[in-house]
Amino acid sequence: MIRHPLLIAVVVGDLLSLLLWFGAATTAFQIVIKWVPQSAKREQIQLERRAETARLSAKFSLAVFFLSTALLIIGITNVLPEIVPGAMCGTGVLQATDGLVGRALMVRFFVFFIMTLWLTYEKLNLSRPDAPLTRYNARVLLLALPFFLLAVITTLRGILRIDSHQPVDCCAMVYDQFGSLATARQIAGIPNTFWIWTFWILTALMLSCAVWSLRTNRTKGGEKATGSLAVISVIWVPIAAITLVRVYAAYFYQVLHHHCPWCLFLPEHKFVGVPLFGALIIIILEGPISYLAAKIAANFPDLLTRARRRSRLAGLRLLLAAVAYTGMVALPALYWRLLYGVWLG
Repeated sequence: MIRHPLLIAVVVGDLLSLLLWFGAATTAFQIVIKWVPQSAKREQIQLERRAETARLSAKFSLAVFFLSTALLIIGITNVLPEIVPGAMCGTGVLQATDGLVGRALMVRFFVFFIMTLWLTYEKLNLSRPDAPLTRYNARVLLLALPFFLLAVITTLRGILRIDSHQPVDCCAMVYDQFGSLATARQIAGIPNTFWIWTFWILTALMLSCAVWSLRTNRTKGGEKATGSLAVISVIWVPIAAITLVRVYAAYFYQVLHHHCPWCLFLPEHKFVGVPLFGALIIIILEGPISYLAAKIAANFPDLLTRARRRSRLAGLRLLLAAVAYTGMVALPALYWRLLYGVWLG
């Protein structure tokens, strides 16, 4: 393990966040089995007090977990490549961890989605004095716990694997994927052209569904629109990431077939990976949340107004993120086309 202050901060932040979430989960379990909102007994009043403490604990846990994840990404992209021998970007760092940190990041983003969903429901729940979502939201909080534990353990294992004396070769890892030029022009055996057309068709569909979800005013119509938006957004994000890395990244690198997502986070490319992947994260979060908020509006009439407002806010955020993302990937390609008269490919 490299005893770098940033990695130590990540580990400490993860453990603190897990401890806080575990404490909140303990109360959430009691809520699931003992919550009786109509009761005025002493046990219920004490449980309501503990629920308030658990709510604050979970919110603080979410903030700490977000900070530790941000520090981990900063370390992978701009700090550890200078320490791990042979690493030029995050690809080399992940190679040094035997891929454990890469898997940890995927689990962390899933945990972050559940946490964000819990926070969304909690805000809706607190909008009513009777708190109708309390027991439901406690189950969501408990759902995050096993994935949270897996994310922290996998991250720690990956950090312990990093060795400052073991060299890596991240460029070989990127380029050795291709046995020929024809292979480099395909993704999963499918030509790049197919993926590009699929990306733009789904982009048009997703933007249309986002506008549809914003314009509809009826709960049932809102469910259909947001349901379509959620499905398309979940399909769109991986396809957008594939086309970014395999096609549109070339316009930032100005080098063909350098299929490395982590180089987009380097200062020589103006950290363009931060807004690009940030937009993808917003879209994959807000798409499902727009539908789930609409479902809450349909199932809990007392929360109808606020839930529909949150659903529309999710649709608006997704729409803005999608427009920003498509602009960031399309403008460099169009500029190259106008300047040189050809596409990079």
